[in-house]
Amino acid sequence: MTHNIVFNSTDHPDGEMINLACGYISLNEINFINEKITVNVESRTGEVAFYDSEGNKLLTAMAKTPQSGDEKFSEIKCSAKGNQIKLGFPHYSYKDNYPHCDGEHDRWTKTVSGFSFLCFDITNNCIVE
Repeated sequence: MTHNIVFNSTDHPDGEMINLACGYISLNEINFINEKITVNVESRTGEVAFYDSEGNKLLTAMAKTPQSGDEKFSEIKCSAKGNQIKLGFPHYSYKDNYPHCDGEHDRWTKTVSGFSFLCFDITNNCIVE
């Protein structure tokens, strides 16, 4: 199963934080409708694949998953400008709420403390630094 997401760069010119499926379902398909590119992001492994409008695989890449906490991506920052798609993979920090919690479900507060960006050049089908 796949979690399908639509991103419209016209509606969000400065980008948008998008929640990812990261539980039983962890494969996310982000359709960049204006750029006619689909990006698959596997939230537990960090695998990323770019596809054209006909479904042909253009490129694959890896994003380093968090090495602490729940070790998966819960969200991603998406933006598109010119001929580039920019994916922001979060770095997380965790706050321990013990003893002021009701159990494990609210023991930790997870916040985004920064990003590692992966930029895809649509014209040249490559990752740019």
